[in-house]
Amino acid sequence: MRYGIYVPNFGSSLGDPSVLVSLAVAAEEAGWDGFFLWDHVVRPGEPVLADVWVTLGAVAARTSSIRLGPMVTSLGRRRPWKVAAEASTLQRLSGGRLVLGVGAGVPDDFVPFGERVSRAEALSEGVSLLRALLSGEPVEHQGALFQASGVRFARVDVPLWIGGNWPRSIPFRAAEHGAGVVPATFVDYELVVLSPDEAAAMKAAFVASGGPADGDVAIWGGGALPEEVKEYEDAGVTWMFTDGGAAGLDELRAFVAAGPPSRA
Repeated sequence: MRYGIYVPNFGSSLGDPSVLVSLAVAAEEAGWDGFFLWDHVVRPGEPVLADVWVTLGAVAARTSSIRLGPMVTSLGRRRPWKVAAEASTLQRLSGGRLVLGVGAGVPDDFVPFGERVSRAEALSEGVSLLRALLSGEPVEHQGALFQASGVRFARVDVPLWIGGNWPRSIPFRAAEHGAGVVPATFVDYELVVLSPDEAAAMKAAFVASGGPADGDVAIWGGGALPEEVKEYEDAGVTWMFTDGGAAGLDELRAFVAAGPPSRA
């Protein structure tokens, strides 16, 4: 099991990119395996927000070993070619530490700007185009939502984790292009932790849809990381995300500094 700090990028404290960078540096020093950020353009009621890609660029420049990435980026909102350019740059800057989470996105990032794209279709088609753009080969793509002609980017290997709301089927539309899956589960709009049995069923569905049998499964562990780590490992979970349930920045800093659970 690997353990990642997973925090939002908005609010009076966490909307400050310098604060997020300092948390990432502290996480690396404390032995955490990854540092991952939410990716939104707007959040209702939270006018202060840090751009994920700018912030992660600073994180990459200030760290040397910790994995990093957005969880998750909406391909319908950012556009696959823009994401390809950002991911390629960040992967080279970080020395190969980027993991790119992609998903359909949420209405709050579309509706205020008059966007009416099908978010599910944008994920399905967008992942295929993103993969092609990162392949190093010339790209000719004429799809229902996206077009690219005569385009060739440098080849850069970027592992993609497909995000979505389990048990809905959206994450599995793009399973064949993913190196892993990062599901979320909501009950009455509250994010809940998958049980080991649910995680096993989710991975089985992902593999059956074309995902790799040895791919990563990253789940949110809630405020307190679950004790039954072996059961999650047996279910195929490879990463556990947490923010420690911190009620404030000082509490979050203390949680990060304490480091991940012992692997002894």
